Amino acid sequence: MKLRKIILIVFALQILFTLGMKILSYTGDDSTELKSRTLKYFTTDDIEKGIEYGRRGFFARIASQVIDFLILGIFAFTSLAIRIEEYLEAKSKSRYYLMVALFFISFSIIEFIASLPLQYYFGFVLEHKFGFSKMTFVDWVIYTAKSALVGLGFGMLIALGAAFILKTFEKTWKYLIPTGSLVLGLVFSILYPIIITPIFYDYKPIEEGSLKTKIVNLCDHAKIKVENVYVINESKYSGHTNAYFTGWGDNRKIFLYDTLIKNHTEEEVISVLGHEIGHWTHNHELTFLVGNTIEMFLLCLLIGYIFQVAKANSEFTLKEIYSPSSWPLLFLIISIAGTITNPFWNTFSRYQEAQADMEALVLTNDKKSFIDTEIKMAKDNKSRLNPHPWVVFYSYSHPKTIDRIKMAEEFSGQ
Repeated sequence: MKLRKIILIVFALQILFTLGMKILSYTGDDSTELKSRTLKYFTTDDIEKGIEYGRRGFFARIASQVIDFLILGIFAFTSLAIRIEEYLEAKSKSRYYLMVALFFISFSIIEFIASLPLQYYFGFVLEHKFGFSKMTFVDWVIYTAKSALVGLGFGMLIALGAAFILKTFEKTWKYLIPTGSLVLGLVFSILYPIIITPIFYDYKPIEEGSLKTKIVNLCDHAKIKVENVYVINESKYSGHTNAYFTGWGDNRKIFLYDTLIKNHTEEEVISVLGHEIGHWTHNHELTFLVGNTIEMFLLCLLIGYIFQVAKANSEFTLKEIYSPSSWPLLFLIISIAGTITNPFWNTFSRYQEAQADMEALVLTNDKKSFIDTEIKMAKDNKSRLNPHPWVVFYSYSHPKTIDRIKMAEEFSGQ
């Protein structure tokens, strides 16, 4: 069987599988055992609200997924990408990097326009309907424009960097791109609060008081040095809650959403931070970056082999691997590989999240606040309390709420 036909069949199976998972996500888990466990902590109304929020926009989500697949498929299996590249090459007078930039911008604009109606529906209409968003339409437009421009800017840097490596290092690009992704990940984690966060949020150091004292004491107990603790004005946009660490070494910073502080007790905030400290204690971010680098290296080997075979057999209309018109096929291979490896990475992520949960319990020795936090956050975020087990296995990066509560209940303390 020819390579083109194999890739097309696998791509079609990927689409069917993805849509099948969407359907399972809609149905959820109606088992009596799960419902009985859940009703110990939640009401039937809580369960129904989670189901309603999870199911709302089901057909729009299907449409969004189909549009993404269609755009990728059209660019990968037709000559459209080559025609666009040849047009841009003429306009740029054969200046390679300018042509790459123009190609990337063109592709990004097509994708943005195609997804904009659904972004509006999910990001504005539904978020208002369920009481999450506090943005006016103008606020949403500004936020969406900022997100698009930031994505375009960083995407452009990555595209030009990849183009340089592919064109300049014909034999060693398979090693340089994974290494570059590792370095970029490390740098981005440091620069994110300096460059990205201020574009979207105002933030300031946390006020002196009992909460700051408890946070400092918690970090001291965990033997983690933190440069400062900041509060982000998430309430300007939504009612969602979050907290995270960023930076490395002595440059670690803690960011708390103001909604977390407003909606939770100080003990519950400390429990959330204990979880984030757990990620640091077990070096989860670094582990993820290293794992991602290994996966990227294997992907580069796979991409290099498939591209050579496809080009040699003339089954696809391809130029060189550094030509932007060839990249949709590479993205298609990455997409298919991601569908296959997704359950592995999410299983690993759930393991890490459970580790961080246990660290929070050990550090605080306060399982009541941990459980109260899980219950409150699930209610506030209208979380799906009865997800289908196959959906949890394939796409959940965190254990489901009832499992996190169960682990806390079984925690014996210090």
